[in-house]
Amino acid sequence: MSSMSKEAKLATLRAKTDREVLVLIRKELDRGLALANVAAAKGSPSHAHAEEAFDMAKALLPTIPNLRQRDRLKLEVLLKALRTTLDARPERNALQYGAGSGSGA
Repeated sequence: MSSMSKEAKLATLRAKTDREVLVLIRKELDRGLALANVAAAKGSPSHAHAEEAFDMAKALLPTIPNLRQRDRLKLEVLLKALRTTLDARPERNALQYGAGSGSGA
């Protein structure tokens, strides 16, 4: 097998891998946003799973070196939206104390 043929096969394999990683990142961001939107508070199971999705997407993004700039920007916007949603959730203790504060006691 010629070196050009090997290089072409490697380039094809890399492109396929990059596409698969891109799909994985998108799925993780979608899953993370869905979980973050239903999480009642930081520390809840949904919040923890959304944090894991954020971490995975953030770690995988730099592994796609040939990602088009506009695709990278779209993913970075989603990543930022997920981080903002996660950070906006109240602390678990604040949620528990806040529930009893309107009782008039």
